[in-house]
Amino acid sequence: MVACNDQNALGPTPASLSHRAAAAGAAASEPPGVTALTWNVYVGADIGRVIQARTAEEAIALATEEWAHVRATNFPARASVLAQAIAAQRPQLIGLEELAIYRTTDRPFEELATHVAYDFLALLLDTLHARGLDYSAAAVDRTTDIQVPVIVAFDPAGHPIFGGVRFTDGDAVLVHGGVLRANPRSGLYAAYLPVTLAGVTSGVYQGWSSVEATIGGQTYRFVATHLAGQEVQDIQLAQTQELLALLGDARPTILVGDFNSDAFGTDPTRATPTYGQVSAAGFRDAWVNPDRRAPGLTCCEQADLLNPRPTFDQRIDFIFGRNLPGGTAPIRREVVGDRPGDRTATGLWPSDHAGVVVTFMARPVEQETVATN
Repeated sequence: MVACNDQNALGPTPASLSHRAAAAGAAASEPPGVTALTWNVYVGADIGRVIQARTAEEAIALATEEWAHVRATNFPARASVLAQAIAAQRPQLIGLEELAIYRTTDRPFEELATHVAYDFLALLLDTLHARGLDYSAAAVDRTTDIQVPVIVAFDPAGHPIFGGVRFTDGDAVLVHGGVLRANPRSGLYAAYLPVTLAGVTSGVYQGWSSVEATIGGQTYRFVATHLAGQEVQDIQLAQTQELLALLGDARPTILVGDFNSDAFGTDPTRATPTYGQVSAAGFRDAWVNPDRRAPGLTCCEQADLLNPRPTFDQRIDFIFGRNLPGGTAPIRREVVGDRPGDRTATGLWPSDHAGVVVTFMARPVEQETVATN
């Protein structure tokens, strides 16, 4: 799997949008503003433990533990509180990360699993639709795809019975039904982490998804991404350079996602150069620009999601803007999913990350209202 190497990979310029979209956008009477949300919804387990296994036996043992964690962190229940938070914010554009698909098989050594146990994107969309919210996936990228045997039971003699769990990661852009959209794109970064599990060589990949969205007569390129972790800074930085190359033109762009680069602390193992490189490329962090000092922490809750109070100590999830229309500024900025009342009935946080929501509007900066997060 390699990155898309099309020189215009994120699609044609707004001038090439359909005549219908352009005409409808120009006729729109609403003010030229847009609300965007980004949220890493959490795969439900520490997949990194499995990937770092040194032997096949260790990989099976760890995968068995983490598969139990996936079920315990109960994405169907979490989808309900995620949808509740989205309903309260009503963003037109949403970037979601760690939209896992888990598939299972009872023949893990003979076949790839195809039975879907959990499809996070489908579950969340179904939950949104059940609330009467009209969102659809405009673009989806599928990244890491690995399968590991797990122990599902023991026979009468005490020997393990194996099943297989296949984990497929990904990200998506959701768009509200009232928004005109065009030119969906997605791709994988060429930089990735090679891994070998149970003798099978694969990799941990990251990707991006984008769409052109026309809101209030203005067309924005909306891009969502999830970069490699802080523990593999060289890969993360290579992906950052790929991303910035893809975003090399002057179109109005809103860039969102989990960048795994802490803008709050000073620990060099967390505060990677990525945030500075994105900022140096002209992207303004909507949380702090203009004049915002609230910490806006977004990561991370404990892996089981059962900690009674938030345990965030990093800000790694961002909404950036570049080349936005003159006078456009954030008029509302909030962290969501970070209050005890946001949890499920059994005490699970919506995710190990908080979401970030920003409303941009073409108003003077001095009219900005500041949230208390």
